[in-house]
Amino acid sequence: MLASAPTPPPLICTLQTVETRWSSQPVEGIRQLEQQSFEVIRGPQGSVKPRAVIESRLTTLMQNFSSSGLDQSNPERTTYQWSFEAPLGNMGFNQQTETGTGDAAVSVNGRLIISNTSRFNLKQQSRLIRSGSNRTLATLNEVASGVCVEQQ
Repeated sequence: MLASAPTPPPLICTLQTVETRWSSQPVEGIRQLEQQSFEVIRGPQGSVKPRAVIESRLTTLMQNFSSSGLDQSNPERTTYQWSFEAPLGNMGFNQQTETGTGDAAVSVNGRLIISNTSRFNLKQQSRLIRSGSNRTLATLNEVASGVCVEQQ
């Protein structure tokens, strides 16, 4: 009879570098992500906490969350993908493509890749949309990297 391998300890991952672009223009100071951390629970029922990886004001409004689950099938890397929507309520629009007022939302998609060397890369895109429309009014792209250490 084969003994099952022990579950590896959780990883605590910390963002070390972050690049933020607002509709293709670099921005600074939109939010402070460096040194934010998340936990990766490895093993058969793997998970990520918080489940949207990056905590923000948007995650408190999170609706329709979905994720790929923690994919540990490749020994070279672990992957995790997520998406959610965050309703913002009534907003005024004053752009060439949208005018007037209406309900707005943010649609968020992210992907995390942790290498077997415990380094990670994270990409997250947040799109501002007018509710009931798939037209993107503005996009916030965030790219981050960092390191994971085993929790003792």
